[in-house]
Amino acid sequence: MTTVDQFLKALAVVESSDDPEAWGDAGRAMGRWQIHPDRLWSECHRLQIVPKLGETWDQLVARILRAECQISLDNMGAVVLAMWWHLGHWQTEGTGDWDAKYAARFGAALLNAQEDMP
Repeated sequence: MTTVDQFLKALAVVESSDDPEAWGDAGRAMGRWQIHPDRLWSECHRLQIVPKLGETWDQLVARILRAECQISLDNMGAVVLAMWWHLGHWQTEGTGDWDAKYAARFGAALLNAQEDMP
């Protein structure tokens, strides 16, 4: 079974090579988990998470991801949850927008995270 910490580590590796200062998507995505500000706002609102004074971007995003992991990791599985983060909407393997290359990269990163973290 995948832990939340293993999931977060693998997702950070795939999204930004685990770089908290990474920029992507032509300057629209920021941080370790490469989230756009509008998505951050939407997820905060949906999960009723309020930024804390002095909290970094990555600390806030980690709280959002932890909240979503608590809900979805056991029910959906790690790769489907990572794909939700990547695409911005739920998708199952082999359907619609499923990105097989992203899923493979995430799967490899997850195996590494599981080996590194008990």
